[in-house]
Order: sequence, then C-alpha cells, then structure tokens
Amino acid sequence: MSEENSEAGHFRAASELLDAASRLRIVTDLTTSLIVEAGAGSGKTHMLAARMAAGIAEGVYQVEHMAAVTFTRKAAAELRGRFQSALERELIGLSEVEGQAARLREALSNIERLFSGTIHAFCARLLRERPVEAGMAPGFAELDDVEERLMREASWREFRGQARADGDPDLALVNEAGIKAKDLDGAFAAVCNYEDVDFPAEDAPAPDVDAAWDALEVFWGVV
Repeated sequence: MSEENSEAGHFRAASELLDAASRLRIVTDLTTSLIVEAGAGSGKTHMLAARMAAGIAEGVYQVEHMAAVTFTRKAAAELRGRFQSALERELIGLSEVEGQAARLREALSNIERLFSGTIHAFCARLLRERPVEAGMAPGFAELDDVEERLMREASWREFRGQARADGDPDLALVNEAGIKAKDLDGAFAAVCNYEDVDFPAEDAPAPDVDAAWDALEVFWGVV
C-alpha cells in the first residue's frame, strides 16, 4: 500500500470515528440544543427521528410537547413516518415492566399529537390557538407558494384595471413615458417579496433620453 493510500485510509477512519461520536451525542445529549450540518443523504432526518424517540424513551420529551418544523409538507410526512419507526425500534428488547417501554407505547398511541409540518403550518397553528389576541379570523387558511403567487398576480391585474378605469394620474405618467403597466410586474413582485425593505419613491428628474440615443448612435457609428 502506498503512503498516499495509507494517509487516505487513516483520514477516512478518523472521519468515521468523528461521525460515530456525533451520532451518539445526538441520541444521548438530549437536553442540549444541537446544530447538525451535513450533506444531502447523510442521515439527518434519520438521526432527528432517533433523537426524538430516545427523548421519549428517557422521559425527557413528551410527544404532545414536540414540534418538528420542516421546509416542505413532504418532508414533514417523511419525518412523522420515521419517528414512528424509531419509536418501534426503541421498543425492541425492552421489558414490559420498564418505564421506557410504557413511555414509548404511550407515544405511539398518541403520535397524532406530534406537530410535524412547515413553518407556515406551525405559525398558523399558533394563530389559531389565539385568534382573538392575534386579530385573525379563526377560519383563515395559509397559502402555499403557488397559491400566493397566483393571488398576487390576480390582485395586481385587478389594481391595474381599476387604475386605468379611474384615470389614475400615476398610470397616465407611466404611459406617457412609454412604459406599459405590465412592464412593472417584476417591480411589483420584488416589493411583495421584500416587504421589510423601504423602496424610496422620491421625485426625480426624467432621464435625457435624446442624449442617450445620440450617444448610442455615436457608439454604433464608431463600432
């Protein structure tokens, strides 16, 4: 074996030992907040489910007090399924008289009490619990990305149509500048996506378009 191959082997062995230690800490250090950074397919979801199940077995967590927040609904459904499997694995080999077994069985029978969903669904759940305090109608529904985009586009079209019918002076100025209202779709989307950004709308002199065309014609003439 070459020296280079030997060094690579030692590096892999060291990495595996470090990974094993990290995985062990995830399922044993149950009262410390941890941040896990790893690539796709490395087993993050599996280890999260294992940590949740270990916490139930040790009596550190209660299923009705747990919240697993994900980016997508698909990931939430996958995590719930893996959590159930992890609870069932924890039960293997445990005696019926052990407290761990009782806690695991109780969690399995009440697994529907676990919240597993997107950040939008989590926030919506909190608002539904306190609609009066939040000033929200109890029957509201959260929108996904596609629904939000379609509603935003429909509202923008309706606003443009109403402004045109009312003879809006700002829209008239836009038309005089040779800009179609539809050309502002991108700007409207940017304002909606970044509501916390202050977009100044101060008066400014119109650009000298004739001078720009003259400069462009000179440029093309030189080229």
